[in-house]
Amino acid sequence: MQVVVGTGPMTDKKTLLNRVESLYRLTSRRTSAFAVALCLAGSSIAIPSAWASEPESDPAAMAFNQLTVLESLQQQEAASDIDLESVQDMESMVDEARMRAQVEYLAEKLRKPPETVQKYVQLAWAEASRRVGLTPELLIAIMHKESTFRPKVQNRYGAQGLMQVVRRWHREKLKASESLFDPAVNVRVGADILEEYLESVGGDLSKALAKYSGNSRGYANKVLGESRKLAHVADMAAAEVAMATWQLDDPSAGQTG
Repeated sequence: MQVVVGTGPMTDKKTLLNRVESLYRLTSRRTSAFAVALCLAGSSIAIPSAWASEPESDPAAMAFNQLTVLESLQQQEAASDIDLESVQDMESMVDEARMRAQVEYLAEKLRKPPETVQKYVQLAWAEASRRVGLTPELLIAIMHKESTFRPKVQNRYGAQGLMQVVRRWHREKLKASESLFDPAVNVRVGADILEEYLESVGGDLSKALAKYSGNSRGYANKVLGESRKLAHVADMAAAEVAMATWQLDDPSAGQTG
């Protein structure tokens, strides 16, 4: 049986962490460490016997639905007291692996030094963590499409910075002293705009992206395609963390004979 864990755009990290803690306490030590790694690792992870195959589910599938499957598999396991701090450490480890993989992927694709890309990937992750409905992959994909990570770029219409925001159209989202050439300000305002557009179109991401681009043909598909690639790259890195965690917790894992 293949179990896929998803981290969808509507995932509430606090609620997810609470459910992971509950799952952690329902299982034995070896199984729980692996299960938590799976829960946090992302949409491309399956149980070890299925990792060699390509996942069939949508990477945007909700983590809550997938956690329910994992929980049902662990109900018969003996309870074990494991500190929530261990789960939080695992979450940090997985997130770091995901970000690092995305940085390496983008640096190679754009032929830029990793340190040039890293700060913008981190900005996207930090901004997405404060939002419901926006993933870091989506924000990174927009930056990639709009500016190829050039924070000082400006087009002939006055769109500025990483996410190409036009100040005169969104003055209410900025303080007078703020500059859209400041990467942190630009990503924050760009995310504000996208949230506003999502609300105006009833949560339809394709329509919101089309509106963001001024109805540029093919824009939404390109951004969503890049977002899926970024998620897949991150999920593969997270799967490696899950496998390593399982093998460290059970030294005999992976041995044959």
